[in-house]
Amino acid sequence: MPAIPNESELEQFLTRAVAEVLVRDDLARLLRSAERPLRIKMGFDPTRPNLHIGHAIGLRKLRQLARWGHEIVLIIGDYTTQIGDPTDRSESRPTISHEQVLENARTYLEQFHRIVPRENTRVVHQTEWYAAFGLKDVFQLASRFTVQQMLAREEFRKRQAAGTAIPIKDLLYPLLQAYDSVATEAEVEFGGTDQKFNILAGRELQEMVGQRPQQVFLVQMLEGTDGLVMSKTKQHTAIWLLDPPEVAYGKVMSLPDEVMPHWFEWGTEMPLDDARRALALHPRDAKVLLAKRIVTELHGADAAETAADAFARQFRDKRVPEAVPDLTVARDGQRAVGIVDLLVRAGLERSRGAARRLVDQRGVRVNDVVADQSTTVATEAEALIQLGPRRLARIRWT
Repeated sequence: MPAIPNESELEQFLTRAVAEVLVRDDLARLLRSAERPLRIKMGFDPTRPNLHIGHAIGLRKLRQLARWGHEIVLIIGDYTTQIGDPTDRSESRPTISHEQVLENARTYLEQFHRIVPRENTRVVHQTEWYAAFGLKDVFQLASRFTVQQMLAREEFRKRQAAGTAIPIKDLLYPLLQAYDSVATEAEVEFGGTDQKFNILAGRELQEMVGQRPQQVFLVQMLEGTDGLVMSKTKQHTAIWLLDPPEVAYGKVMSLPDEVMPHWFEWGTEMPLDDARRALALHPRDAKVLLAKRIVTELHGADAAETAADAFARQFRDKRVPEAVPDLTVARDGQRAVGIVDLLVRAGLERSRGAARRLVDQRGVRVNDVVADQSTTVATEAEALIQLGPRRLARIRWT
């Protein structure tokens, strides 16, 4: 039988790094009663081979549930990845081959089990039910929902307003994710706030087919080094579970000050009282504590101390760290690229306006030389770009 959490544990479980629980009172009652193990579902689309620390928020919740004795079902979305989740996208995502999806998924299990124990955990691929799906099954599933329901999604409304195409495959994505809940008979589904529509669709579909509707558990979404929500598609702004200690440490030190409260509360397992005391420190001192904490949780205390020493030496001696992230940029036939254009093309800034402002503030260096609006970067050799005091990237040309 599952363990019964004490009220303090349960309260923190239901509130820390949590955006919304539907229906919270029902889920709390189920966890308090511990009459039987609950089946908890969380799905991942392997569009990239790695998971970032934002994923760890939900995985830590699953770990706690596994420790209480509940059943965890981790779903590898080998079918939905080929469609591409339209969530928070202004255009359709390119399709990915099944072979590439499986290749990306190979590292997932190792990363899952860095946080979620193997005990009480089951990993499944959507192939287990969709490989046998026929055209009749697709028709039956599609008949459960209306076009109006799909077009109510904010992402689709934006595309309609902009006159951007909405492929039929994008409308199918929420239906397939919803059917995952039916196939696994999930009782609770975890996801980020961006997955609310899809998870609610699963809850609705379960009711339609006579299953008990799953509870919806939405966790907060961490920001990356650019101050925007981390994403698997933004390689250089995310902190990955497999990042080497020195890389993870340096990325944490480059986080914007304004996201620090989220990172202490959502991105770590630090006791909340300690986190609040840390936030009262000078931002740089708080960030050092945060960087050590993140690396300790990912790699251990010794690795965190080594990373901290390397970081201090790097900026004291103005050395370039060995683990600078590489960014690949296409030459497009050009022998040189303007610095503003390069920052946008490399994904280091989200817009030309933001890039210009950073350059005007003398916040960009190219090969250790302060850039201005006239700076160009030759495409014949690698270039080291520094944004602000701590953010570094090596440009490689193709």
